[in-house]
Amino acid sequence: MATLNPTHDPAAALAYWRARPLPLMQATREKLLPFARRGERANPADVADIVLQDPLLAVKVLRAANQRIRSSLASDVVALESVVLLYGVAPFVEQFVRGPTVEELLDKDPRRLQRFRAETLNVRFATTLTRDYAARRHDARPDEVTAAALLSGMPALLAILAEVDSDPPPGPMPFERLLAAWQTPDAVIALCRERGEATPRQTMQHATQRLAGAVRQGWWQDDVTHALKAIAQVLLQPDAVVWRVLVSRMLEFARQENWRDIDWPPARWLAMLPGDWPLPPPPKPAAPPRPDPLAQRMQALHLAGKQGAAANHIVSLAVHALAEGMQMRRIALILISQDGKSLRVRFTLGVADDDPLQRFALGLEAPTLFAQLMQKPQCVWLQGERRENWAALLPAALTEQIGPDDFCAMSLFVHDKPLGMLFADRGDDAPLSEGDYQSLRRICQLTCKALAESAPR
Repeated sequence: MATLNPTHDPAAALAYWRARPLPLMQATREKLLPFARRGERANPADVADIVLQDPLLAVKVLRAANQRIRSSLASDVVALESVVLLYGVAPFVEQFVRGPTVEELLDKDPRRLQRFRAETLNVRFATTLTRDYAARRHDARPDEVTAAALLSGMPALLAILAEVDSDPPPGPMPFERLLAAWQTPDAVIALCRERGEATPRQTMQHATQRLAGAVRQGWWQDDVTHALKAIAQVLLQPDAVVWRVLVSRMLEFARQENWRDIDWPPARWLAMLPGDWPLPPPPKPAAPPRPDPLAQRMQALHLAGKQGAAANHIVSLAVHALAEGMQMRRIALILISQDGKSLRVRFTLGVADDDPLQRFALGLEAPTLFAQLMQKPQCVWLQGERRENWAALLPAALTEQIGPDDFCAMSLFVHDKPLGMLFADRGDDAPLSEGDYQSLRRICQLTCKALAESAPR
């Protein structure tokens, strides 16, 4: 695995890189700042897509997410969209647009800034290519593949920043030790590791990284041929199929990205290809009807349990089902404290900073509706007559924190152990219907089943 510089003190270098603040690109900051004003109306996936285009910021986000204080529900985080959901869009933007930009650090050295931008494009190209081939392999955890590809590009980017540091790192530091110090998930470190017995997944990961680097020197390089064959063997497809994916990605990347005055795109050599040029593809057929987002999220919950997904990913899918599939206005994940005596909010979506729900806390000793929810997996819908019937279970301490609107709440269990609950409401503009309640019950059932399937007894 790569080292970051060739001097003499690995321990001191590890301390240098471990807590080093990572800058972001100025263009990334400008794209993210408007999301802070949009708040709950912003789509977390759009924020994650912007972060993915800035490899150094993407690694900074993953590092922060995996170094956070853990709880019994927390686990490794490798999906950028999950991190955005964990923080909330506005707090996420506020947290990660702070600090210096690459342009500020390298403003007096335009040549190094040009090198940094070129290397950033190379990392993005390698990451995109890696995701393409992983999708063809039907990789069950594509976010791990993406994270490993981003991290594999870090030595080159960090080395450029170290060149202009007045107090540079004092010695070599193996890259694997840096990943461990950043608490990078083991599955991602394994994909970055080049030594030892390689699985087909690791073989394709390393071959794709070699291919992305070799093709910059020309398509006729032996390394290109060897990497194509390695990928083809893993995919069980002809070399020509793997080559067509590479050509398509090179041309698309050269057309979409701004390579001017930075570096030549990988597609620069394609004009020298021998033989007949292929005919242009036929016009694309009309896009099929957009699938039902609620049905998609329910299907994802079902598959997550079958595939043994992490608990935080399963909860994230449930939040997606409520937010995108059912258009809920406020959503809160509320967990049981470690001593089992109270419920406390863990994260929220669409909840204003001054909303009491943002700081929700409720003891479980008193007989409340939420305490009853912790008795078994179930879903409740509070509206109309039910509010009057359950008035005794809705003390002022509870209603003051959740507000006066109709709401739904579903408990989260792993086997027979309660974890907490998901709370959601729509406000007065879009009251819940009986059909909505049945969908909520289904989300509750799928979420608890997936949590149980993914966790050992």
